[in-house]
Amino acid sequence: MLATCLFSGFFLVELIMQTVILFGDINIDILMSIGAYPEPGGDAMATQVTLRPGGSVANTAIVLGKLDIEAKMIGCTGEDIWADLALESLVSSGVNVDFISKSPNYTTGLIFIPVTTDGERTMFSYRGANIQVRPSEISSAVFEDASVLHISGYNFLESPQREASRRAIELAREMEIPISLDTGVEPAHHARQALMSILPDLSLLVLGMEEAGALLGVKTVEHAVEGFLAQGVRTVAIKLGREGCTLANAEGSQLLPGYPMKTVDTTGAGDSFCAGMLFGLLNGLSLQTCGSLANLLGGLATTVWGAGPVLPGGDEVLEYLRSQEQDDSWDEILGKSKD
Repeated sequence: MLATCLFSGFFLVELIMQTVILFGDINIDILMSIGAYPEPGGDAMATQVTLRPGGSVANTAIVLGKLDIEAKMIGCTGEDIWADLALESLVSSGVNVDFISKSPNYTTGLIFIPVTTDGERTMFSYRGANIQVRPSEISSAVFEDASVLHISGYNFLESPQREASRRAIELAREMEIPISLDTGVEPAHHARQALMSILPDLSLLVLGMEEAGALLGVKTVEHAVEGFLAQGVRTVAIKLGREGCTLANAEGSQLLPGYPMKTVDTTGAGDSFCAGMLFGLLNGLSLQTCGSLANLLGGLATTVWGAGPVLPGGDEVLEYLRSQEQDDSWDEILGKSKD
């Protein structure tokens, strides 16, 4: 498909095929439903345990695949049963895994996720093989036909993944490929200098107010927006949970409300939000439409248990909007035929 798309209000990109390169962790999520957290040394009885493939950027890749965007993953797994499960999920969602390496000396990333009855989750992460992506594995061939590079802030926590990420950004910059960053809470606190150094390269920055506070020392959305735009970021997307998001670029900012959902589990909500923003910007949608789609995908993600292959895509977006008797122009936006 030949399309001329506006990305982040900064420059026009003529696309023959929309291909997103995604670089980040590939994990297996072990979700446990608990009533409440115990005191230190106590027990919490789980009423449900589920294994799901996950990882923030891997989740975004899966949702993009469900939105008919070609996604290529850069990452590393172990040579174990967890890798088989994770890669099978990516492939079945249409994600290109040709640039995912395997390390025989490390276990595939594992995350233990207790989820309380209000749907809130807490993560205990073992990153394992994820950090073993090396700069030598990042070549210009990875970026062939690329429309954008989307990268996780967690990449900057440890070497050699940190140096590989810098190499990926360097190549994307040289090839004039827009760069998107999903910051993450832990990196904002513990990789602040590395993240601040790449802000001028970013066409899209996605983060929450906790990350904004850690990076800029700000306490309000308005100051966060001003600060990141001043650093050279072209489009800023600040996630506000149930309240929706604030989007901003050089033309202004706007608060876009979230959608009411019955929350089951918030795992993958932010990753789905990123997929909505990337889809919208690649297709030249207005900032308001990008935010609405991102909010809806993020909200729908909270209605399912776990992330990975169960995360909602375009079909679920249309089903929800029709149930709410919303404007059917979304069929055209998402490239779906009307019933």
